[in-house]
Amino acid sequence: MSGSNTGGAEKFFERMSVALNNQENLNLKVIIKKNPKRFNFLKKEKIDVDQLNFFNKFDIFSKYKLAKICIKFNPNIIITWMNRASLMLFEKKYSNEIRIGRLGGFYKLKNYIHCDYLIANTEEIKNYIILKGWDKKKVFYLPNFVEENNYSKIKKKNENKKVILAVGRFHENKDFETIIKSLLFLNGYELWLVGDGHLKKRYFYIAKKYNVKNRLKIFNWTDEMSRYYNLADIFVCSSIIEPLGNVILEAWSHRIPVITSNVMGPAKLVSHKVNGLKFQKKNVKNLVECVETLEMNNVLKKKIIKNGFNNFKKNYSEKVVIKKYLDFFHKVMK
Repeated sequence: MSGSNTGGAEKFFERMSVALNNQENLNLKVIIKKNPKRFNFLKKEKIDVDQLNFFNKFDIFSKYKLAKICIKFNPNIIITWMNRASLMLFEKKYSNEIRIGRLGGFYKLKNYIHCDYLIANTEEIKNYIILKGWDKKKVFYLPNFVEENNYSKIKKKNENKKVILAVGRFHENKDFETIIKSLLFLNGYELWLVGDGHLKKRYFYIAKKYNVKNRLKIFNWTDEMSRYYNLADIFVCSSIIEPLGNVILEAWSHRIPVITSNVMGPAKLVSHKVNGLKFQKKNVKNLVECVETLEMNNVLKKKIIKNGFNNFKKNYSEKVVIKKYLDFFHKVMK
């Protein structure tokens, strides 16, 4: 994987690496873009890991180094995690390995021309790949999994305020501005944003403009997200673009009621008033109405929490997803 420092795809790559490394009769080699924190984490988990520069698709030195590692390890299967890693493969195979590209978004498929099979982490991405001309027999939907609750907590400073939690990169696609604006109409709540990115100052500016700055708390991205989920009263995914929505799965696993914008992956994950509530993207009034619905209808709130958690256990737990991956490996190796 040649990924960013943080992000949903990157965190799932780490979880997946640990889970696969714990499987019997499976020998794992992990190759990542240079990242001391990720490298040390994987080493601590006793994973055989190498680092390469992965500067760009023209980085011939990294390509040759990757080839050398692959020839020495002689894998049955190579999985490339998204675009940049997939572009590092030479056209000619290193041995007789099966090459599998994993997509977590609607990426350009020319990046995967050296792959034999593709994995999509949503049904919509799978359909997109097939519509673009891939043989449907070589495209598979395999979901992500998220970690279960580790029960840790941070100290809640204001016990009188209920907490709305939002998690992700501080990026325009996440549209955290809509949640900040909603605080003007939700006097009993404060908003916790957990992540990092270039929009942090803008969030404080908007909060000040709407006179809710004292109810906005921003925390840096952490590997111990349960500390925040376990004190949240409501989780909100406000994205305007979101192929999957790992954060929704995390909220479900922590038994928090979910409210999400009605876009892409989240709209498919959440059934309105069944395992969450949905609002029109960028619609502050609609979001406020959803929060107030949970506030006034405790029966519905409990139902949403129960169904969300059950959905996580049935479809997105580590045990379930790893079995699907292992079954897939055996299938393509026959």
